[in-house]
Amino acid sequence: MRITSVMKNTQLLRNLRNNNTEMLDWQNKLSTGQKISKPSDDPVGVGYQMRYTTELARNEQYLANAKTGYGWLSQTDSVLQQANSILQRLNTLTNQASNATITPEVREQIRLEVLQLREQMVTVGNSTYDGRHIFNGQKTDIRPYNSDTAADDVTDGGIYYLNVSPSVQVAVSLTGAQVFGEPGADDNIFKLFDDIAQQLQDDDQDALSGSLDKILGGIEKISLNLAETGARMNRFELVESRIGDEKVSLTTLRSSVADVDMAEAIVQLQLQQNVLQASLSMGAKISQMSLLDYIR
Repeated sequence: MRITSVMKNTQLLRNLRNNNTEMLDWQNKLSTGQKISKPSDDPVGVGYQMRYTTELARNEQYLANAKTGYGWLSQTDSVLQQANSILQRLNTLTNQASNATITPEVREQIRLEVLQLREQMVTVGNSTYDGRHIFNGQKTDIRPYNSDTAADDVTDGGIYYLNVSPSVQVAVSLTGAQVFGEPGADDNIFKLFDDIAQQLQDDDQDALSGSLDKILGGIEKISLNLAETGARMNRFELVESRIGDEKVSLTTLRSSVADVDMAEAIVQLQLQQNVLQASLSMGAKISQMSLLDYIR
């Protein structure tokens, strides 16, 4: 086969182009840190990369939900503790007022404090987290209790859920009826305050003594809700830990598919630079040769 100068030059240019292409490819990998810059680089790898990226984005949302749920329940725990303290104080005052020896002036002072405690309990019932009311079911944008009618106010009975996986929802809210009792019921905590205030005004010692059992019932109800809230908080902590582990695993898998090995990329770039330099050197020598060099 006859090898002409044109063929040699053409092959030289083709090799130089290939060398430049390889060197540019490794430069791009080093500068971006990614093995895949276009689907043709690795069609199979692109599919895995997209899947892992989607899973990571979804996990980020689930992690945000878990953190929101934990924050919501932390706020719920805090306000339930306040409600418990208010009822404990109400119990103390009612015990004191049920003593027939107290003067009318002291009884009136107790009544006024009971009314203030009631207002504070209404504030607790209207507590919010991140601008959403925590005791009004799914109607989180509506205040559940009005000061004048709290004992008869009807709250939403829905439950506010958060997704923590494709198939798992966790409840985060407690309904007003769950915590404070059904509207108008004898064990409704707001009605209990109203009744005790009226009993103090009427100096009804027997009724005041009977209210003590209802106060203890309210305290027990708050304690049960505190226990449920704590259990949910523990679950969100476990969910958050699990999602964090999944995130690490998915990040590692995505990195194995998409991220470039920097040490290898540096070695390969240096190798391509050496190859290009050698090609240019040999090309310069070949281009200087002609038939005249062999004519003596």
